[in-house]
Amino acid sequence: MVIAFNSAHTGNMLIQRFKFQHYKLLVVSVVTLRHTTIAQSLRIFQTRTRKSYISRFLKTKKKQETSNSQLTSSTSVEAKVIPIAFLASFSLFSSNSKKTVADKINNTKMADESAKTIADTIQHSDQLFDENNFQEAYDLLLKCSEPESWEIKWRIGRALYNLSKTIPSPKKEQLVRESFQYATDALAMNDSDYATHKWYSILLDAKSGLDGIKERVTQLENVKKHMLRAVELNPHDATSWFILGQFYYGLAELPWYQRKIVSTIFATPPTGTYEEALECFEKAENTKPNFYSMNHLMLGKTYHALKNSDKAKEYLTLAANVTVLNEDDKQAKEDAAKLLKKL
Repeated sequence: MVIAFNSAHTGNMLIQRFKFQHYKLLVVSVVTLRHTTIAQSLRIFQTRTRKSYISRFLKTKKKQETSNSQLTSSTSVEAKVIPIAFLASFSLFSSNSKKTVADKINNTKMADESAKTIADTIQHSDQLFDENNFQEAYDLLLKCSEPESWEIKWRIGRALYNLSKTIPSPKKEQLVRESFQYATDALAMNDSDYATHKWYSILLDAKSGLDGIKERVTQLENVKKHMLRAVELNPHDATSWFILGQFYYGLAELPWYQRKIVSTIFATPPTGTYEEALECFEKAENTKPNFYSMNHLMLGKTYHALKNSDKAKEYLTLAANVTVLNEDDKQAKEDAAKLLKKL
């Protein structure tokens, strides 16, 4: 009884789901459900339904040949057009996708080439600078593809400053001020580079010296601050130690009237001693022996101020015998020769 009830109930549900034209087939399925599972019954029903559809389809096939022929023709065109349209769309998408990837690759390649160009320019300009070809270094840096690079700017300032040493005023002053502006721009772009601080310090002192003794004294603390920062960022740079030594030496031998100006400007005037200067010059020499004729000269002058004649003669002799390659070598040679005559 339970089976019969369930089968009848299931049959009623199926009758509601399908149209009246399948009624006879459903009755057969209900009877069949008394001896089969629901899944088996549904398979039987579906099979018989398909047979009924096939039979009806065969009867009306001939009547629909013309319309089917037209439909097939139309469908055939659509079948051809739709895939082509899809392929065209896909081709366009693929093209855009490939173009985007290609653009990214090209942009990366251009960036790499630009970085390589800057690196090559910097290396070449440094070589020219070391060979005392300051004008060539300056010209090369101006043609750089990235003129706004801080690495390019402080190097332009350095080249201009060294060019100014052999040029009389007022052109000399113009070059010094221009070089200081390049250093200022470089520092604004990157204040974490030791060379930027070093050359800003050098050029600030040079520029303030053009504005009179009071301005130069006023800028002493700034000059010292940037020199100390350069040494802090790179304690292995010999030039930075040399500049810091010059600062201490300059304060140590400051004339009395300049000391008076310093004391009126600063509540606590900056101080420097020969001992501090000597320590810096020796660090510079130990970091890079014989790197700079002016460092030999300053070591000789500092030892002379500290009454160590033997050491003074040793370094002054080195400075006096230097091969002159630039204005600094020329000055070091002349000054050392004069001091040796006094010892």
